[in-house]
Amino acid sequence: MFKILILCLFLPVLAQAELYKIINEYDEIIFTDTAPSMEAKEYNVNPIKTINNPAFNLKKIDAMTPYQDESGSMIVEGSVHGVAMRFIVDTGATYVAIPPAIAKQAGLYDLKSKTIKVKTANGKMKVSRVRLQDMSIGKMTQSNVRATIQTIAADKPNLGLLGMSFLKHYKVTVHQDKKMIELAPK
Repeated sequence: MFKILILCLFLPVLAQAELYKIINEYDEIIFTDTAPSMEAKEYNVNPIKTINNPAFNLKKIDAMTPYQDESGSMIVEGSVHGVAMRFIVDTGATYVAIPPAIAKQAGLYDLKSKTIKVKTANGKMKVSRVRLQDMSIGKMTQSNVRATIQTIAADKPNLGLLGMSFLKHYKVTVHQDKKMIELAPK
């Protein structure tokens, strides 16, 4: 009995792991317990002292992104395939929508696409659907995001929609007092 008690007291001290923070070539931050390759831009080794260490919570890597209020719409900055653009945050949109001018700059017309019918505020229309290999909002980046190519506002050629094909990966919290959107990985 005494041996079990001593083992229980010292087990958390014995349970240690190495945690590496890696910034890859796309400036994405990845946490892993696998030693990084030498191609990584940066890595830090941090020992984890106990199993219940509250600092070690990979799901708690949150990102705050500022938004602008334009006529009641939340507008955030982002990029698609490295091309900067602005998005209306639209939780009612199934897909991310990319305007044709941005799609051309980002090379989206070179990707395989499928024509689908969508229902928009302006009625039903046929649009091209593509898969984005690199899409970012603030510090949050996703790949393999379904998107459509369509005009959102004729007078704003760099404005798209941030739909659920991107947002479904995050718990979204709007901080109206700070004009910030928090995207926490699920």
